[in-house]
Amino acid sequence: MKFTIASLSLLLAACTPSQPPAEPAPPVEAVAPVAPVTPAPPAAEAPAAKRVAGQENADPLQIFRAFGTEPFWNVNVENTKLTYTTPEDQTGVVMEGTRRALADGVEIAGQHDGKAFVVTISSGTCSDGMSDNTYSLESTFRFGEVDYKGCGEAAK
Repeated sequence: MKFTIASLSLLLAACTPSQPPAEPAPPVEAVAPVAPVTPAPPAAEAPAAKRVAGQENADPLQIFRAFGTEPFWNVNVENTKLTYTTPEDQTGVVMEGTRRALADGVEIAGQHDGKAFVVTISSGTCSDGMSDNTYSLESTFRFGEVDYKGCGEAAK
């Protein structure tokens, strides 16, 4: 019986068709390594009256906000650039002026669309009249013939 099984195994092996030799694999081409892609950092644009990284210890009156109520108004100042907004015009008007140091603050003045403007911010205790907040800066803003009075704060 052992002889029969061995004989059958040999016969099966002989009947199995032989396979042609495998074709050689194509040569591998050298490829330069690819550096990983690093996404670009987001643009470092800070919203008005907000400090960007690295400006934390800058002069507090370089970037500040002047604001008031009755009527509501807001002026964000970045060096010599002002952005004046109201509830009716939240996009605002951007103006460029000339900066002048004062004994206890700063003034920025100029012209925009034929109207003179001047924003002044100085030391002084101020309340906005609507909240219990107290601010350490007082502000005034004149645009054309309209005068505004309010408070101010250095950018955070």
